[in-house]
Amino acid sequence: MRATVDLPLFLPLLESGACIVTPGKRLAREITESWVRHCESGSPVIATPRVATVDSWLEQAWSRAVEAGRLPPSRLLTPQQDLAVWQQLINNDLEERIGFSLTHPRAAAQRAQAAWNKLMMHDGAGLRDLWSAFQYDDDCHVFSEWARQYSARLSELGVVSRYGAYQQLLSLPVTERPAVGLFTVPDLSPLTRKVLEHLASVTLIEPDRGDYADLPVQSFVTRDDELFAAAQWARASSAGSGQRVGIVLLDMPNDRNRLEYFLRQEFDCLDARYNDLPVNFATGMPLANTPLFRDALAVLEWDVHPLSRPRWVSLTRSPYLAFKADSEMIPALIQAQFMSGSHEVSLENALHIAARLNPASRVTGILRSIRSSQAHKGVKNLDDWTEVIRERLALWGWPGRPGLDSIEYQQFQRLDASLDALASLGGVLPHQSYESALVLWRDCLAATVFQPKTPHDSIQVLGPLEAVGGRFDALRICGAQRGVLPARPRVEPFLPVAIQKSLGMADIDESALTEEAHTLLQVWFASSLEVIASFHSAEQGLPRHASALLSGKVSEANTSWFPPARWAGPLQVEPAPEDASLPLETPETTGGISLIRDQAACPFRAFARHQLNLPSLQPTVIGISASERGTFLHEALFRLWRQIESSEALTSLSPEAEKNLIEEAVSGAMQQTESACEARGYSLRERVGSACWQLEQQLCVDLLAQWLRHERERSVSFRVVEMEQNQTLQLEGLSLTLRPDRIDEFEDGRRAVIDYKIRAPSRTRWLGKRPQEPQLPLYSLLDPKIQGIAFAELPASDPVQFIALGESLGLAKGDNKSLEQQTRSIAAAWPDLVAQWEASLQQLAREFMAGEATVSPQPGACDYCDLASVCRINELSANADPAALEDPA
Repeated sequence: MRATVDLPLFLPLLESGACIVTPGKRLAREITESWVRHCESGSPVIATPRVATVDSWLEQAWSRAVEAGRLPPSRLLTPQQDLAVWQQLINNDLEERIGFSLTHPRAAAQRAQAAWNKLMMHDGAGLRDLWSAFQYDDDCHVFSEWARQYSARLSELGVVSRYGAYQQLLSLPVTERPAVGLFTVPDLSPLTRKVLEHLASVTLIEPDRGDYADLPVQSFVTRDDELFAAAQWARASSAGSGQRVGIVLLDMPNDRNRLEYFLRQEFDCLDARYNDLPVNFATGMPLANTPLFRDALAVLEWDVHPLSRPRWVSLTRSPYLAFKADSEMIPALIQAQFMSGSHEVSLENALHIAARLNPASRVTGILRSIRSSQAHKGVKNLDDWTEVIRERLALWGWPGRPGLDSIEYQQFQRLDASLDALASLGGVLPHQSYESALVLWRDCLAATVFQPKTPHDSIQVLGPLEAVGGRFDALRICGAQRGVLPARPRVEPFLPVAIQKSLGMADIDESALTEEAHTLLQVWFASSLEVIASFHSAEQGLPRHASALLSGKVSEANTSWFPPARWAGPLQVEPAPEDASLPLETPETTGGISLIRDQAACPFRAFARHQLNLPSLQPTVIGISASERGTFLHEALFRLWRQIESSEALTSLSPEAEKNLIEEAVSGAMQQTESACEARGYSLRERVGSACWQLEQQLCVDLLAQWLRHERERSVSFRVVEMEQNQTLQLEGLSLTLRPDRIDEFEDGRRAVIDYKIRAPSRTRWLGKRPQEPQLPLYSLLDPKIQGIAFAELPASDPVQFIALGESLGLAKGDNKSLEQQTRSIAAAWPDLVAQWEASLQQLAREFMAGEATVSPQPGACDYCDLASVCRINELSANADPAALEDPA
C-alpha cells in the first residue's frame, strides 16, 4: 500500500526528536500514523512522535508559560466560547439600537469573529490609528463598536482569545529555542508565523512540487455529470489491492453530498450496506444533523415550543425514542392531530389526545411527567441545564435501542463531550433559560463535526488544503474552473478595503490567490502517480470554462449521470401468477353500505378495505370539510323533522316558528358534532376558528330554510315515518347494517326513502349490473311498501333539489314520467326494478364472500382512490399497453 505521506521528508526531524508542526490536523495525524507503521518492523516499543498542529503547539506553549508563572493567570477561550461572547454582545447591542436589526444574529457573530481573527492575525493592532479607518462605512463602524465591547468583555471575564495568547507569547523573553519543523503549505498568518519564530528554531519543510503543464483536463456538461464520473473513476481506480485514491473537491460545501450519493450508488451502499462505504470524507457531518442527535434535539425543543406537523410526525417514527414502544397508539395519535387541522403540534395538545386514547401508555406517562415537571422553569447556569438535558433524554428512552450500529455508537460517544462544551459556555455567559440552553447545545453539536472511522486504504474525499502533504496512487481534482481555481477575491465586509490591502490579506489579492492555487497544483501533481482535473461547462444555464492555470489538453467526456444505467436495460417484466381467491371462512360477515359500494366500484378496493382493513389516508383538513358539513346537516334535519313530522305540519308553521326551529336544530347539531370531535381528541371549533364557525352556522340555517321552502312545493302529502333507525339486511351471508336518513309515507300507503347529500350523483348510478351508488337500492329491499328513492341535495352554492326515481312521488318534476322512461327501458314497473337490484346486489355480495379481489375498477372509481400504490393499477395499465411506457417525444 502506498504511504499516506512522504515520510522521508519528515524522517530526519522525527528521528532527531524534533517537533513537527503542520497547518492542519489531518496531515499531523497521517505523519504520526506513517511513523508508527515505519517503526513497527524494527522495534516492539515505539516512541510517540512529536507532531502537532501549529495552533496546538502554541497553545501548549502558552499553557506551560501560565503554569510556570511567566504569564499572568488567565483562561484561554475555546472557539465556541469565543463565538458565544460575540453573539451575546451583538444581541445586547441590538436591544439598545433603535431602527437597526439583523435577520441572523448568529451568522453576524460568526462573521464578526472571523473578521476580528483575520484582522488580529494579520497584526492589524500594529497599525497606527487603526480604528479611524472604520468610520467611513456603516458595517465597518458597527463592527468597530462591537470590537471595543468584545475587548472590554474579555478583560471583564479575565480570559484571553487566541490572538491575546499569541501577543502574550511575543512578550516572553526566550533564552532557548527548541527545534521545530514547519510544513510550509499553506502559508501561516503573519502573527502565527511571527510567534512561532520567536519561540522556536524553525526548519522549513518544503513539499515536492511538480510541473502540471501537461495535466489532463476533462470537460463535463453539468456538475452532476462531473461528480458521477468521479465516483465511477474512484471505483475503477480502487479496484487494485492497496490502491490509495483521492478526490479533491474544490467546492466541498456544494459537492460533498452529491458525490457521496454517487459513490454509494457505485459501491451499492445505499440501503442495507449503508455503513460499508469504503470512503473517508475529510469534512464530516455536523453532529446536530445526524439522525441520532437530530431527534434528541427535536424532542427536547418540543418542551418549549410546538413542532411543525411534518417534523413531529418524523419524530414519532424515530427508532431512538419511546414512541416506538406505543406502536399501536401512535397511528391514532397522528390521525387525531391531522383531524385537528393545526399545522403545529404542541406537547399539551398531544398529551390531551394521548390521555384520551390510552392513559396508561408509556408515551402518555412521559408527556404527563414533562408537563408536570418544573425542572425546565426559570434560569440556571449551563452546568445545571446539562443535567436536565440528560434527565429528559433518559425519560424519552434515548438512544432507544440497545443495539446501535457502529456509526450510531460512534455518534453516541460524543454526547458527554458536547454537554461538556455546553457547560464550558457558562464561564462566559450569564444564567440562561432552558430554551436558550437548548439553542446553545444545538450550536455546540453543529460545531462538532462527526466523521466515522474508516480503513486507511479507503478512498479519500478531500478539500483543497486537506490534500496537501498526502500521497496517492491516483488523484482527481473536481471543479477546476475559473472563479474556483484560483478563488475569486473576496472582500471582508466588516473590514475597510484599505486596511485589508495594507495588511496584505490574501483573500482580496488576486495575484496572491493565483500564486496559492499555482502552489496547490504543483504539490498535488507531485503527490500522485496519476492526476486528472475536471470541470463542468455549464452552471445554472451559464457557460463555465476551465481554470486559466490548466494548460493541458481538454477532452470532452460523454459521461452523463441521467438516466441511471440500470434504467437503460430492457424492461424486465415477469408475469405474476393469478392470485387465488380468499373466500371468507366465517358463516356470517357484517358490514355496511360502503362494503357493497366498494365491491361495485372495484373488487380489490372492497378486499383491501373490508378484509385487509387498510386505512384510508386522510388529507389535511382546512376549515370545515364536506363530510363535517354533511354531519351538521344530517343531525339538524333529524332534529327538524322530529318536530315537524308531516307536510301538513310544515304548511301550518308560521315564519317565526319555522325560523326558531331551524336555528335550534342547527345549534344543537353543531354542539353535538363538536362534542363528538372532542371525544376523539380535538376541538373542531378551535380548528376552524370562531368566525368560520359562525359563518358555517349561518350557512346551515340558510340551507335548511331553502330546503323547507322546497319541501312545501311537493305535490303529494306525506308524513315522516322513520328517521336514522338501524335495520339489518341479510344478503348472501352478509349481514348489512343499514340506516336510512328518512322514510316518508304517502296517503296511499306507498313509501319513499330519502338520503341527504351535499352533492348528489345522477340517477344513472343506481342502474346497471354493478350500481355505483347501491345505498338507496339496498334500502328498497327493506320494505315492499317502498316505491321510490330520492337523494335530497343541499349544496352550498346551487339550488336545493330532489333527485328521485319512482312514479308519482311528487318530489321532482321528472317523476311524473313513467318508470320505463326514467330508467331508459331497464324496468317498466317498480317490482321489476327491485328484482333487478336484488339480483345485482346479491351477485356483489357473493363475489365479496368468495374473496373476489380482481383489480377491475369501474370508470371513475380510481379518481379519488388512495390504493393505487397497493393495487398497482397504473403499472397494470402500462403492462397491458407497452406503448404507454414509451417517451411520447
